[in-house]
Amino acid sequence: MGFFDVFLLAVLAGLAVAGVGRAVALSRRGVRLLAIDRERSVLEGLNDLAIPVLFLVWFWEAFAFAAGIDAHPTPAFLHGVVVGALPVKWLGAALMAAGLGVYVAGLGAFGDSWRLGIDREKAGALVTTGIFAFSRNPIYLALNLLLFGSFAVQGRAIFALLAVVMAALLHALILREERFLETHYGYAYRTYRNRVPRYWQLKGQSL
Repeated sequence: MGFFDVFLLAVLAGLAVAGVGRAVALSRRGVRLLAIDRERSVLEGLNDLAIPVLFLVWFWEAFAFAAGIDAHPTPAFLHGVVVGALPVKWLGAALMAAGLGVYVAGLGAFGDSWRLGIDREKAGALVTTGIFAFSRNPIYLALNLLLFGSFAVQGRAIFALLAVVMAALLHALILREERFLETHYGYAYRTYRNRVPRYWQLKGQSL
């Protein structure tokens, strides 16, 4: 097991501890974390289902390849290494480290407003401080950094495919959430949206 395998396992462990720990803490305070959007269409429902399924597939594949476990739910023809240069691996490690940092910061700033899904019944307060002052969607940004970073670290086609598909699914979810947030929070959200970019502020350009 090499350095990058150990690094990847450490990032996955940090991701799991942060997410599960936060979920348990919210549950103990009586916060309903899982929200089901009753107003979504069939396609939106499929999108909501695909995201956690593909995330779990990514998590397992990243763990299995790093740990040397020969048990994969994805086709073998996608397991080949297509990028293996050392500088790319270091870039991937940097992306994953940044992703984990953004994820932890996002969970911390969310407070009791964190939900898995759109909660139209008991939405939490609109969060605009902390890392949310730089990104309206730090959790989704973090997932994209982790996904694309894992491809750069592993160099396998399966991680590239998962990263691209997940990025598209998450973007569709973000657009739907934005419509809900504008309806629910009105002027406060519109003001926030005009001030803070969807993903991140990069050299004066809003992403």
